[in-house]
Amino acid sequence: MSDTTEAQRNPWLYGQDGPPSGIPGPGSGAGPWANGPSAGAPVTVEPAALRRAAGAARHLQGELRYAVGHAEPDTEAAARALSTDSFASGAALTQVLAWWKARWTSLDNRLGLTADRLEATAGAYRSADASAASPFKAQ
Repeated sequence: MSDTTEAQRNPWLYGQDGPPSGIPGPGSGAGPWANGPSAGAPVTVEPAALRRAAGAARHLQGELRYAVGHAEPDTEAAARALSTDSFASGAALTQVLAWWKARWTSLDNRLGLTADRLEATAGAYRSADASAASPFKAQ
């Protein structure tokens, strides 16, 4: 038997947005790649790739909404049916559905936010490129 609780082993299930404690985060050191073959290599940002990634996040968000739109009513109906004959599983299924709805909503929000941020980043890079290029254009 472990000395840790379920919440400590799986913190993301209990509302913690970050990784479990003890895992070094970004900026806590140079990282294992600091002396690797790509160290010091230039970084190229492609706004079109960022926009495609945003589109993929929106697509996943739509697929999630579609799947949840089918699963949620069926699960609610099953919970109601199991509750009518005083089965304990009806109440348990209702609790499970509430737990999953919170996770679906969180994932939906994260996918939308990710897509928004990718689109904003793509726009910022295009704007920066245009601003940097404008002095060099012929007048």
